[in-house]
Amino acid sequence: MSILQDFEDRVGGALEGVFAGVFRSPVQPVELARSLSKAMDDGRSVGVGKVYAPLGYTVALSREDDEKFGEFRATLAGELATFLTDHARERGYHLVAPPRVTFTVHDDLRLGRFRVSAELAVPEPLTVPLAETEYAEDEVRPPAPAPCEPSGVGGGIATVTVGDLAHDVVLSGNSVTIGRLASSGIQVMDANASREHAAFVRDGDRWLIEDLGSTNGTLLNGEPVVERAVLEDGDVVEIGVSRLTYHGPGR
Repeated sequence: MSILQDFEDRVGGALEGVFAGVFRSPVQPVELARSLSKAMDDGRSVGVGKVYAPLGYTVALSREDDEKFGEFRATLAGELATFLTDHARERGYHLVAPPRVTFTVHDDLRLGRFRVSAELAVPEPLTVPLAETEYAEDEVRPPAPAPCEPSGVGGGIATVTVGDLAHDVVLSGNSVTIGRLASSGIQVMDANASREHAAFVRDGDRWLIEDLGSTNGTLLNGEPVVERAVLEDGDVVEIGVSRLTYHGPGR
């Protein structure tokens, strides 16, 4: 059985049971599940050896649909979170905490219309209580509190877009090396890059770019990096013909 079919069966059981006759919105739960799984796919980030999935998901509804969801909202949020956990496991994504789904009202939406969004961080506080997710005794549970190390002001996540990759690399730890070596945190297949060319280095609540004595040097916004330089959101690091765009926390 597919995870989407399993989700449909669980939600269908709830609608035929406790919530029979309560749920009247034209927005169907399976449509939300499909949209949220796409948001997870689109929002994933490539880290060092792992692909990280977003943790926080928001479903925006019209005011009319929100009223029609009624008490079913909390149960659906829990079922959608379980579905996203299964989707991440199926795709091989890494979750640093269980996904959370919240509902909100957007007055620009008409009845039957909705939109979803995904964020790497878990939204707090939750506007909808989540149902407990049950796991079999031998099932691997997602890690409980998010162990993301602070990577910028306010403990947000800093990322780097490498060339034409569709997804970003998450900066973690105290240093992420860049170079041709397979062991590099960010490997660039560029003949103009040194084996260990440069590194993103954490300095308190900020990130710096450091040239590691490379042969051809490192550029920051077109200017040579002399040892180290502080990074700002949107800065472009050039190594040979490779371009790496830095995104500060909270972008």
